[in-house]
Amino acid sequence: MTAPAPAVRPSALAATVRPSWPRAAGILILTGGVLLTVATALEIGTDVSTEPGPATAFWVLFLASTLAHVAAMFPLALGRGDGRGAVGSSVAGKLALLGFGAFFLANQSLYLLAGYLLPISEPVDGATAFLFGMSAVQGLLLTIGGIMIVRARVLTGAARWAILVLSLVGFALGAVINANSVEALTNTMYFVSTGAQIIAGLLIARAGITAAK
Repeated sequence: MTAPAPAVRPSALAATVRPSWPRAAGILILTGGVLLTVATALEIGTDVSTEPGPATAFWVLFLASTLAHVAAMFPLALGRGDGRGAVGSSVAGKLALLGFGAFFLANQSLYLLAGYLLPISEPVDGATAFLFGMSAVQGLLLTIGGIMIVRARVLTGAARWAILVLSLVGFALGAVINANSVEALTNTMYFVSTGAQIIAGLLIARAGITAAK
């Protein structure tokens, strides 16, 4: 007589579900982190404002990285288009992640504009406060998105915490930059930030999701 196969609880299968949207989001974040790491190395190690070769490479890498991070917010927030991404049914989480993508695109564009296209010797009145406010809103939106991901419990394992940790690293980077720290520390924090992006991308790309979500 053949012994009956043991019953498998649905909860046991939850962690093994691996849909395509976490992989897509993770790969985009990972790609963005790698590209931004190389772009940062070029910006620090060469004069991208005057040397044509490094300047072209920097612009291509920087813009491609920005677009990759922005694109990653769509599968992360909306899943495979059914609105069931990493934040589950949370409307606030979806808006936070998509809003982060919009502010990130705006901030990165402003960085290029202010730093390389329209360099000025003296900041315009209110410009510094405006840029600081934009960056603060960007960080806050990512933090809210990260909290909603943790609360939704859709992603499994360390991937569930990846975006929240990434947002905290971003705040640490901003604190170092605005504190006018020594250049070596600022440069180190830039690479800590891009490294955190790479790790977060790897974790999310490899993550499963809970079947209940």
